[in-house]
Order: sequence, then structure tokens, then C-alpha cells
Amino acid sequence: MTGGRALLRKLLVGYDGSAQSERALAFAVEIASQNEGSVIHIAYVVRKPAGVPDPVPDELVDSLRRSATETLLNAERTVKKNLINAASHIEVGNSGEKLLELAAALKPDLVVLGTLQHSTSEKLLGTTSSHFLKSRPYPLLIVP
Repeated sequence: MTGGRALLRKLLVGYDGSAQSERALAFAVEIASQNEGSVIHIAYVVRKPAGVPDPVPDELVDSLRRSATETLLNAERTVKKNLINAASHIEVGNSGEKLLELAAALKPDLVVLGTLQHSTSEKLLGTTSSHFLKSRPYPLLIVP
């Protein structure tokens, strides 16, 4: 801790280009801008589209990865224009599980996730946020 504040130098942000993930990224940028030398790891998890049988065709996975890459490039630009280092990660699978695996590898000081606002608790937090809350291995900030 420095001056009574924890240093948050490595942040992991779950990102999919949605309004919720944009708010989470903006919040992470604000935090990182107050912690010199911070790196924001931006993670996009490619999920199997509903109704597509297993195994998912390689062409579809490749197309989804290309889309994720474009989305992450835009997010990286946002981070870098604020003079903060960024690293992008694309995972394929269940969002909660893949983000937890990535967090285990990166050991972030903080995980930042956006959430939807609905009526029930899982819908309020979203399934990915709920997954992290149940496991509790890393400090988590949920941005509405």
C-alpha cells in the first residue's frame, strides 16, 4: 500500500463490446490512470452460438475470433490513448470459467466486470459475475 491506497497495477477486464463492458473498461482505465505502471488485460470470451451443434465448425469459430479481435483492438485503443499499457486475450468457451482460468494465470490485482440490470440476482449480476462471486479467488469490481 502506498499512502493508504492499494496499488492496482494489473487489472483484468471482461470485455465483449457491449455497453456494460464499455463501462467496466472505462472504470478500469480510471483506476489504472491512478496507478503508475498499470496494465489492463482485456479478455474477450468467444462463446458457442445458441443452436449450433457440437462440434462447432472451424469456420464459425474463426469468424467469431476475427470479430473478437476487431472488438479488442478498439478496446486497446481506448486504453492506450489514456497512456496505459494494454494486453488482449481471446478465449473460447464458457465466459465465467475461461475468465477464471485467465485470472489464475495472470493473478490480477483486480477483476472488473460489467453487469446487466434485471430483476433476479443472477440476472442482476450476470452469469459471469455470479461465477466470480461464487469462486471468490480475486478482488472483484462489478460495474453496473
